Amino acid sequence: MKKIVAVITAITGDRIIVSDESLNHAIREHFQVVPKDILLEILERILKDPTEVYCEEQSDSRSFNFFYRLENRGFIVVVVKIMPEGAFMATMYPTGKTPRNKHKILKKVKL
Repeated sequence: MKKIVAVITAITGDRIIVSDESLNHAIREHFQVVPKDILLEILERILKDPTEVYCEEQSDSRSFNFFYRLENRGFIVVVVKIMPEGAFMATMYPTGKTPRNKHKILKKVKL
């Protein structure tokens, strides 16, 4: 069983489960200099007040939401996997001055 660090209700109404494993991955791979508590605050801000959200439906039972927020002149994306068991943070990472092109072609979620 994965250790749950937080459960954050996103603007979409989904309750996003954040595991210690997924948060540590984001820190290790993309945010090495950001303390865990600060990264959690940024994560919550992105999920509750994103600039844009895109949805990729992969099957009847699984989809991904990409929550983008402009932070300090650059976008950060939080990837959320949505399954019948719940909504889980997969990862988060900076994307630069714009959202990723492969996400911009997906269905945009109305906020």
